[in-house]
Amino acid sequence: MSSGGAYGAGKAGVAFDPLVFFQRPQVIIRIISWLFSVVVFGCISSGGWYLQKCQFNDDANACRFGSAIGVLAFLACIIFLVIDAVFDNISSVQHRKYAVLGDLGFSGCSHFFGCSEVPFGCR
Repeated sequence: MSSGGAYGAGKAGVAFDPLVFFQRPQVIIRIISWLFSVVVFGCISSGGWYLQKCQFNDDANACRFGSAIGVLAFLACIIFLVIDAVFDNISSVQHRKYAVLGDLGFSGCSHFFGCSEVPFGCR
């Protein structure tokens, strides 16, 4: 077991080690998610439109929604990677709680919007 801490991290004030940071499973998953968000945005922005018409059921809102989801996922991955990097140095348990709950809330919302995106292309 780890030596005491709050919200999955050790005690605050630990020196940042990039090698250990990039070997964490959650960081690896965030980097993979970041790459997928680039792929989603790239595919929709370059291949979703043909002759000024959206290829997803001829609905321009579907292409805009997919592009917005890709951009938001890209930005969120960067923000949460930075939060993961400084998480061990956050001394306030309350701020750590906000970081964890923000990550959880964003993950839930992005899952909901990602699942609601599927019917646009399936009609």
